[in-house]
Amino acid sequence: MFNRFSAGSVRPTGGAGGTSPRRSRVRRTLTSIASLTALSVAMLPATAFGLGNNGPVYRSCGVNYVSSGYVSSGYSWAQTQKQNGSCAGRLSVGLSFSNGYRTRVYGSSQNAYTSNWGYARNGLHWGCDSCNITYS
Repeated sequence: MFNRFSAGSVRPTGGAGGTSPRRSRVRRTLTSIASLTALSVAMLPATAFGLGNNGPVYRSCGVNYVSSGYVSSGYSWAQTQKQNGSCAGRLSVGLSFSNGYRTRVYGSSQNAYTSNWGYARNGLHWGCDSCNITYS
């Protein structure tokens, strides 16, 4: 009579193809780590954001300092500050989002600031009403 536990009928454990239980466990662990890493990266804001490109902007009527960024709690901000110059108009600032939504807020002749929920793509900065827009 044939004994199913005889040497000829013993199959390796751990899956098809003769992989050992340790090798299968390592493969499952590495696959899990790779999946979690990919999911974590997918949940972060897109790296194409221009926020944080801060610095002085030289315009024909003076110099403005532009800055923008986002906070991990989920909102973005942008600010325009007059450093020097002859422009007496009001400064304005806004945010541009990936879905096409844009904001614009008017400030004083010295400062303009805005914030909004969501991760903006760019900060938008105007030195005064007639100035060209600067992206940060």
